[in-house]
Amino acid sequence: MLIVGIDPGVKGALAFLGADGALKVHDMPIRQAMRTGKVKNEVDPVGLQKLVRSGVPADQTALVVMEDLNTFAGGSVQTMGSLEATKAVIRTVMELNRLDVAFISPRVWQSFFGIKRTQSSDTKEQSLKIARELYGRDHCPLQKHDGRADAILIARYAQRNLV
Repeated sequence: MLIVGIDPGVKGALAFLGADGALKVHDMPIRQAMRTGKVKNEVDPVGLQKLVRSGVPADQTALVVMEDLNTFAGGSVQTMGSLEATKAVIRTVMELNRLDVAFISPRVWQSFFGIKRTQSSDTKEQSLKIARELYGRDHCPLQKHDGRADAILIARYAQRNLV
């Protein structure tokens, strides 16, 4: 079964993991929008629709698993609102594609891989390291690709535990 792992957010990503182990990873499609007099980035629903259709053809189905971040775990009201809006856009695009979304907390999938914040290493560094060990550096060659790494590991977790 095809798995789509999603790290939501404008710096997030989608990982398409086939039953045969084939992996395709894409940054979250974004667009610029005017918000409160400033230009901000937001998830591009049209770009996301095209990406999902290219990764999951209309005659196929997939298990879509998205990280369910707690929007009340600190941060500004703007950050919480932006994250909720992003999750709503992603859920809507998936629903329009007739794909259900399962949610997984970061704690669950990170625990599966032994990821835990330490004084010397944050969870983003650990995700990058593990994703690179599993699939090489091609999918997340730069430090800024931690969203790709998270999406990969979410898909891998789902393949091992939810299918």
